[in-house]
Amino acid sequence: MEAVINITAPIFFLIFVGFICVRYSFLPQAAIPGLSRFVLYLALPALIFMKLSSMELKEVLHFDYLAVYAASGLVTFFIIVFLSWRLLKSSLVDAGVRGVGATMSNSAFIGFPILLQFFDDSLTQAFVMSLMIENIIFLPICLIFIETVLGKGESNGKGLFIVVLKRISTNPLLIALAAGLVFSIFELSLPNFVGKGFDLLAASASAAALIVIGGSLVGVSIKGQLSPILLVAVGKLVLFPVIVTLLLLLVPNMAEELKIAVIIFASVSMFSSYPIVCGEYGARSFCASTLLITTVMSFFTLSVLLRFFV
Repeated sequence: MEAVINITAPIFFLIFVGFICVRYSFLPQAAIPGLSRFVLYLALPALIFMKLSSMELKEVLHFDYLAVYAASGLVTFFIIVFLSWRLLKSSLVDAGVRGVGATMSNSAFIGFPILLQFFDDSLTQAFVMSLMIENIIFLPICLIFIETVLGKGESNGKGLFIVVLKRISTNPLLIALAAGLVFSIFELSLPNFVGKGFDLLAASASAAALIVIGGSLVGVSIKGQLSPILLVAVGKLVLFPVIVTLLLLLVPNMAEELKIAVIIFASVSMFSSYPIVCGEYGARSFCASTLLITTVMSFFTLSVLLRFFV
């Protein structure tokens, strides 16, 4: 158990530090959006690019990993939508919002830092593949579902396509992913001083991301119905990783470290921009409350999960 705590405790300790710093104004709450943009636009892209550009393409893409993660996430989304709609008698829009929370993992700010703690090799290829599935498959499908239910699917289908395409094409993590693949395929290299600068940026990614998570939780109150909040939390922290584990039985030849990585990414709490993305559907308070509860619960669920891997 001590080994597990040594993996999860540093992650959640930095989240706690971020919360305390913002709560007691050591770090202004107004600085959190800027710090978040630093992580998303500079530190994590630098990390992804530097790792990918030094890999061979066959080391990056594993189609069994992609298939397991994609199928598991989509099954989770529709199960949570169905349960919310039929059991909790929610509207399909609210059900869709809850499905997003159960499907979209916080791979960048929590999942990848856990991999850094767990493996000597950071398994950047697993992180990259998870990002690809989340941003190219999960988020577009979830948004299309919600928008279609709202009645905008037919009349504004082109507009929705443009919104989704813009979201994907301007995502700095995906831009870094594409650039890294290009440099890897054509065996290109950066000037030495640029590479060293990117290495410095990359080294700051994990710690800064966790501080952002903690700071973002300040001022969040637990509001909304308990049943739908728990449904999303259980869907994200239990159902998603269970489905991944079951589907992994179909790919016995996948490398063991990739199996562990895909389960970890499925098991972390939802992405930190959940209240922002789904706030447009009148669910900002619910999403913020769910994010808070799920992030706290994930400390315990991840600790139990990692005990099986240590």
